[in-house]
Amino acid sequence: MTIQKSNLKDISYWLVWLLAAIILYCHFNIPRLNGYFFTNELAWDVFSYYMYLPFTFIYNDIGITNKDVIKHIFDTYQPSGVFYQAYPLENGNLTPNYTCGFAMLYSPFFFIGHLWAKLGNYPQDGWSFPYQFCVANGVMIYILYGLFVLRKVLLIFFNSTVTALTIFFTVLGTNYFHEAFDGYLTAHSIMFTGYAMLLYYTIQWHKEQLKKYVIAAGFVMGIMILARPSELLCVFIPLLWNVYDKESLIKKISLVRSNFPHIIILLVSAFVVFIPQIIYWKVVTGHFIFNSYQRTEGFDFDDPHIFNVLFSFKKSLLVYTPILIFSAIGMILLWKHLRITFFSILLYAAINFYLLSSWAAWWNGGSFGMRYFVESFAVMSIPFGVFINVIQSKKLLVKIPIYLIMLFFTTLNLFQTWQYVNYIIPPDGMTFKYYKRIFFKTQVNDKDRKLLEVTRTYGDTETFTNEHEYQHFTVGYLDFDEINTIVFDETKKDSTQFASAPYSYRMKGNDEWGPMFKFPFNQLVKPDRDHVWLRVSLSYFSDTDIKENPASLVLNMPHKKYNLKYRGVEIEQYPFKKGEWNKMTFDYLTPYPYSEKDVIEIYIWHRGKDDLYFDNICVEAYETKNEDLNKTKTNN
Repeated sequence: MTIQKSNLKDISYWLVWLLAAIILYCHFNIPRLNGYFFTNELAWDVFSYYMYLPFTFIYNDIGITNKDVIKHIFDTYQPSGVFYQAYPLENGNLTPNYTCGFAMLYSPFFFIGHLWAKLGNYPQDGWSFPYQFCVANGVMIYILYGLFVLRKVLLIFFNSTVTALTIFFTVLGTNYFHEAFDGYLTAHSIMFTGYAMLLYYTIQWHKEQLKKYVIAAGFVMGIMILARPSELLCVFIPLLWNVYDKESLIKKISLVRSNFPHIIILLVSAFVVFIPQIIYWKVVTGHFIFNSYQRTEGFDFDDPHIFNVLFSFKKSLLVYTPILIFSAIGMILLWKHLRITFFSILLYAAINFYLLSSWAAWWNGGSFGMRYFVESFAVMSIPFGVFINVIQSKKLLVKIPIYLIMLFFTTLNLFQTWQYVNYIIPPDGMTFKYYKRIFFKTQVNDKDRKLLEVTRTYGDTETFTNEHEYQHFTVGYLDFDEINTIVFDETKKDSTQFASAPYSYRMKGNDEWGPMFKFPFNQLVKPDRDHVWLRVSLSYFSDTDIKENPASLVLNMPHKKYNLKYRGVEIEQYPFKKGEWNKMTFDYLTPYPYSEKDVIEIYIWHRGKDDLYFDNICVEAYETKNEDLNKTKTNN
């Protein structure tokens, strides 16, 4: 494949302007803005990206020690349900969960917003309207610039028509479109621009070894890695560019050796970006390097969620972005048609796919489709372009069906994007049954929404109100007499006190942990359900006031070292009569498992120092009735 010369105002040029206009139009007309016109932008994870700026330049509190400021922000702007965006340190400071890469990118618009707030008599607190409006709209410059850079990259390899078609299907046929106009403050559409720029500077340096290209490439790599450390994978692009066999490898090594000062410049340019973060860490944490993102789900490198990432109706690549099939085919064609890019793109794409498929919360949280992959679409546009270029050379009998399929996938993506922003497709909780029900539909009702996963809450207590829709059965029981479904320490049996004769379970003052039930999720929940309610009831007795002899009923579902849902129910908060047997009941909705092998644990945690007795511990599971599911399907 021959390298093409760029024509400034060809069809691809006008297409990019048109797409930029479409993205901007959608950006200012998102349905959610009807209720919150750029007043709830710096929220959720973005809050953590951004908070470096106001706490450093407004509050002069880089350690985020003033809890009154945090309370004011949450009371006034409600950026999330709880304050989870910073990691507490032993020295009393807090540090944002994320590194400061995005804060750097937001900073020009933050300062413009700060000036506007000062001149316009708005609260100069970092979250009033001028800050939110300026940051939310300022980042669109980065996003739209990425389209123009990607065009320049593709025109190096393809003619104007192929370039235009590749950009058209990449932008409108994937969830990049949604991220660009609706998810603009999150990482992915901005990182898309970063990859387009890195590709361009990499190609230019290999054509002409100029310092300006390595400086620019180093800066782009530095900001990308600082913003999202997982983007370290971007190094494979310049590292293996132009390497496709032994001879090309030798030439690449020779090129690097003869331009070794450029490699130093590249590394220095990338490192300079990290200096503010290193200084910040040293001042706030006492360490030059610190991992603030510790309370996470982590990776399942030994058991990646490949099938779910590709095919699940909850979230997946090929269900919600099926046009990517053609990029995958293009990867195969790269070897024959654009070999100089093959190994760099293949290694990047393969490792990136494995890494993101290994993330325990593989469905990417609340989003349209698999948003974590969006930035990689800039790189994958090259094999996509190769595929289109090959198709362009075929007869109409081949071209027409393929382009019709691609147009259908693009139409599907645009329609489902509309469904998403209009709350027909939810951010999470999709099921195959619901997907079928709402396919190409513009309205849904409450009966339709019953086909979604159960709505999970994040409060400390949950109310189980629709028992009539469930059937229940006992899954665990301990009366410490004849009915005991698990093994327990028989030496703890006691006959001096009991709710049912002849024994109870006695926890002495130094006994901290009681017997534990363990239920694997895949044995407790049937394959066609996503949850069960658990109801735990028990009787307890204490000769001393329970507030002075406290204990907790613990229900937890861990995934490795991360607790998916931990509930410690303080027994002393329940009505209690000293010297009598008391009873308590607690309901627990199972979380969505990160692995079907995850285990639900139920046990007693004795926090007091006096004797405490337990009896008749019962665990019941409530699952949705088959007949109710069938009735819902039939009636609709």
